[in-house]
Amino acid sequence: MTDQQKNIGLVAGFLILLLISYQFSIKKTLELKDSASELKKEKEMLSNASQRIFDLQQENKYLDSILQKKEISIENSFQQTLLQKLNSFQKIVPVEIISFNEPHTFEENNTILKTYSFEIKGEFSSLIKLMNTLERQQLGKLISVDFEKKRNYRKNKEELIGNFYLQKLEQKN
Repeated sequence: MTDQQKNIGLVAGFLILLLISYQFSIKKTLELKDSASELKKEKEMLSNASQRIFDLQQENKYLDSILQKKEISIENSFQQTLLQKLNSFQKIVPVEIISFNEPHTFEENNTILKTYSFEIKGEFSSLIKLMNTLERQQLGKLISVDFEKKRNYRKNKEELIGNFYLQKLEQKN
């Protein structure tokens, strides 16, 4: 054999030996390294899970306190909440709820637009205070208020009635 053939055989043998060593040891080592790094990430996520749970509980308490301040109950429907707000306002200011109608519902794409209509009887200043209260509490968008002066023939008096229209936008489930 010549020196050139020996060198070619040596290089070919080295490449074959390199390929075999990669298949048996280096490949498995790289796979184990990848799985170890994935396990470390999982362990880190699990160790942070207790902290994340604690943070979410604190956030839940905070949001519940906000709902409690605004006197909104999660269990009640919006209609019940609105009626409850009107009744509590009625105790403070001399107004009378004449009618509270079922909401008009309009659906489009993933949204539901509900319009609540109700009639309140009272003095002009009381009805303006009610308007202000509804807008401040951000229960929905007060889209229209119609004042109507009616004659009560039984009492022989004129009464002011406000027709309120409140809209609420909801997402469809």
